[in-house]
Amino acid sequence: MKDHSEKARAGRSAVVASDAERNAVIARLNQACGEGLLSLREFSERVEDAQVVRTRAELDELIDDLPAQGDAPEIRTQWHVAAMGGLRRHGRWHMDRHLVSLAVIGGTNLDLREADIAAPEVTLTKISLLGGVSVCVPRGVRVVLERRGLLGALALGLLGSANGADGDECGQGDSDVPTVRVRAFSLLGGVTVQEPPLRHSA
Repeated sequence: MKDHSEKARAGRSAVVASDAERNAVIARLNQACGEGLLSLREFSERVEDAQVVRTRAELDELIDDLPAQGDAPEIRTQWHVAAMGGLRRHGRWHMDRHLVSLAVIGGTNLDLREADIAAPEVTLTKISLLGGVSVCVPRGVRVVLERRGLLGALALGLLGSANGADGDECGQGDSDVPTVRVRAFSLLGGVTVQEPPLRHSA
């Protein structure tokens, strides 16, 4: 029995992975990210690897440490309310499905590279008279921008064109990737979305 199992694993390690198998692994990684099991950076790095590995065994290694698929996470809304003062989050932190930031004056600065998210699609709603939004996401994450204001530009950074428009999407458009929806409502304040350089760049 042991010899048979070892031969089976050896045989699988030599089989070239198909596109369908790659897509299935990426879909599982997306779900795991939405369950808070992987940070957005971890998701991005594993998807990057899934796109370049050759065999089924190498694909298996990308999801071997994930538990069986569980129930959908609880839907909650996080609130940040302040008359003056911005919202800043970085490092390892948890973002619920909907994060709402209310302020008269104050910007919002979120670094999502190490964030755990509560669902495959999460939403940031920023409402203020004065204050912009700056978001940093790892590669492979889809971002949808919605902005309503009198003054202030949309800037997509490395994700897209230098001057975006309301409803712009940037990053990967595939449905099997995490989505961050940014909704900004302000009298004065722009929206900037950036991503870091390629992981393997010099």
